[in-house]
Amino acid sequence: MTEQPSSLYGTQPESPRPQPPGLMDQITGVFTAPVDLFQRLNKAPSWAWALGAIIVASLVVTVIWGLKVDVEEMLRPILERNPQIQSSQIDMIIEMQKKFIMPFGILGALLGTPAVLAVMGLFYWLVGKALPQGEAPSYLQAFSAAVVPGLVKLPLLLLIAVICLMRPIGGLTPDRIAPTSLGYFLHVESLRLQAVLFSLEFFRLAEAVLAFLALRYLVRMKTAGALICVLLPLFLMVGFSLLRAN
Repeated sequence: MTEQPSSLYGTQPESPRPQPPGLMDQITGVFTAPVDLFQRLNKAPSWAWALGAIIVASLVVTVIWGLKVDVEEMLRPILERNPQIQSSQIDMIIEMQKKFIMPFGILGALLGTPAVLAVMGLFYWLVGKALPQGEAPSYLQAFSAAVVPGLVKLPLLLLIAVICLMRPIGGLTPDRIAPTSLGYFLHVESLRLQAVLFSLEFFRLAEAVLAFLALRYLVRMKTAGALICVLLPLFLMVGFSLLRAN
């Protein structure tokens, strides 16, 4: 017996797989239509171009800042407040930091950035499997959700690089250069409160909002899970800022 055709018109061709949005579509999408972008990424996850853009921008800022920063002005007040460090050791520590601040910064941009995002993607994936809104997500979807919202910080990185090139920055760290945080405008005596004010930065908060949308529409996670994934890193970031201020 011969096989019967699947339909009167023969075998129907398979519908083409959806193509992932390109880098420019992703950059435009995070600013203009994030929900639509994340829905497209749910069907066709993509992270490589976005990760590359973030690494390159971070590397450029690291190099420019490392060439302009006054390491002694940045570190001496911190070291002098530490009772465990003797005054005779301060100069030696500063000289060592001057040699290693640039190599360590470059390694952090090249290796640290993707490593942190990979861990974040794993965290999103595990929570997404525990609290899915329908089908459990793939790691590729979760990793895309960890990477793509970071594109919103590209203007901030560009602004920091331009400011570093245009004027002296003294001992300012990158997070204290651009006028995009409450700490830039409000100055208080408490080092801890000042650190919290610098943590309240516009582009970081925008990234958190985009991460929530990515978790809801790209990873397809329940609202409770998305809130956990967004708020926990924010609390950890503030806690780390407080530790650095001590």
